[in-house]
Amino acid sequence: MRIYEFVKEHVIPFNSVIAMAVTVAAVLDFLAPQAAYLAWLSYALAGLVLLAMGIEIRCQRTAASGDSWGASVLNRLRAPPGPLWKSPAWQVIGIIALLALALGQASKAHSETGGLIASAMPNLRNVQVLLLDLRNDTQRIQATLDGVDSKVASIQNSLESALDDPMERLMQGDYPYFEKRVQAGKSLPQHKLTLLWGLNKKRDDRIALLQLYQRQGMNLNAGLPLSGLESGVAIDDALTLKNLETLSAYAKKRFHNPMVQFLSLCADMDLLVYAHIAGDDLLARWLIEQGLNPSASYACEFGGQRWTTSARDIQTILAR
Repeated sequence: MRIYEFVKEHVIPFNSVIAMAVTVAAVLDFLAPQAAYLAWLSYALAGLVLLAMGIEIRCQRTAASGDSWGASVLNRLRAPPGPLWKSPAWQVIGIIALLALALGQASKAHSETGGLIASAMPNLRNVQVLLLDLRNDTQRIQATLDGVDSKVASIQNSLESALDDPMERLMQGDYPYFEKRVQAGKSLPQHKLTLLWGLNKKRDDRIALLQLYQRQGMNLNAGLPLSGLESGVAIDDALTLKNLETLSAYAKKRFHNPMVQFLSLCADMDLLVYAHIAGDDLLARWLIEQGLNPSASYACEFGGQRWTTSARDIQTILAR
């Protein structure tokens, strides 16, 4: 029974403490190459143990009462009576900390070769190197993928730039696009016929588009190539097509020529004439407010005959 009690009370606790200390030191030794802060953690734990012991000694030396700050701290760590180092729990913590500290110094001396254990066991060192290589490979793969993502984004931006044709946008009357373009300091397309096609989409912001052009220096009274509308290209507004047919029929009847087109006989005319041909009353009213004259005359000629026409004359023809 005495042997059993000795083993139970002394050998087993001692072996357990040593096993725990060695295990902690071995883990720290293996992880040290990539977790240097663990060494400082072990130093900090050992320092806390020594600090607690020092407070205990100070309290004993000065015979501190239970009201002193040192005694209050120690009472939380171990209830009186008796010093802190007589506590089995603190004895275990102290031994583990001291052993980890000692073995940690030995491991630090072999840090260049992966630690104390790895330096003595080449196979374990190979495991360390393999794990480090895997991490480095992962980082290289991630860096490569990041580079691929950047190239894909660059290609996508290039494609978007290639497909982002201002003339196509103008043909659709895309006011928000051109507003952003002007804000970015870029110029507006100056193709007048394409602008007419864009206006003929009859978007709600078509007047805003003209105002944007006006701020960029466009003269609303300037002549426009309205004869380009007679081809029917990019014109899908039913009322505009109907009015173009009406003008064409008027010209054919007047000059007894089945090939003649009304707008082709006249010089470039202003936006107010276009507004009447498109049946866009809202645009026509706004243009008159801007000072366009419905009676402004434009020269026309066919077969040696010359005459003039105006926005009011064309409005009359279309109203028949």
